[in-house]
Amino acid sequence: MSGWRRLAGPFGASCVTPSAADLSAQAIVEALNRYQLLVFPAQTLDVAGFEQLARRLGELDRYPFAAPLDASEFVVPIIKDRHEQHNFGGDWHTDTSYLEQPPSVTLLLAQELPAVGGDTLFADMYGAYAGLSGGLKFFLQQLQGINSSSLVHDPAGAHAGVAGDRSSLEVAQTSAQHPVVRVHPATGKPALYVSLVHTERFAGMTRAESLPLLEFLQQRATRAENCVRLQWQPGMLAIWDNRCLQHLPLNDYPGQRRAMLRIILRGERPLAFTSDRNG
Repeated sequence: MSGWRRLAGPFGASCVTPSAADLSAQAIVEALNRYQLLVFPAQTLDVAGFEQLARRLGELDRYPFAAPLDASEFVVPIIKDRHEQHNFGGDWHTDTSYLEQPPSVTLLLAQELPAVGGDTLFADMYGAYAGLSGGLKFFLQQLQGINSSSLVHDPAGAHAGVAGDRSSLEVAQTSAQHPVVRVHPATGKPALYVSLVHTERFAGMTRAESLPLLEFLQQRATRAENCVRLQWQPGMLAIWDNRCLQHLPLNDYPGQRRAMLRIILRGERPLAFTSDRNG
């Protein structure tokens, strides 16, 4: 596929076309299905242009736990100020898997960056599943994960620091049950769909019983050889597929400010992947 330069790592590509707006929606979606993570350096998008680009790719969705900009109900500022200790989303996760229809795609636009630090790591959940033994793959296909917003967005949640230092909106906590191995609706490929910060337990099991396997799967998914590191630049736009990637924004820039704009696209209800015992 012309117009794309592979990133260092097992997935991802950077666009050689100066502007994302110059590409058709079909070209972007096809590239996303192939590469999972797309990077567009040095964009000149304002809020309206950012939203317009996202609308070409799918149906915009609202994020329930943070206030959007006044200028757009779908554009959420992701900011860590100089005095803040925690960063928003500061652990491995896929966005809002506690919703019945989690986001399919996330778009993140860099506005203000620290002089050093603030990179984002991405992990390939196709690869995480593919690297498991046949027996474990078959076992995981039988499981459903109970995903809960309370792990992050409840002040007493096990991973409450992931919400950052800014107060979340006062909304009801939500949960959803999804297959541990989901099939991508466009590629047909299986991907692990669990994370420590959102998956509370497996259906039919206690949290204590579930945690050892959840921790093992998280560790396997985020091994260095399964990851890509994105070093942000001013104006850079990243678009990634939440159905087959996890991400981690690094919190390694104390005393500096980092400001991004985020849009999520509405996804479908995850469907389970099934195969024979050797799949």
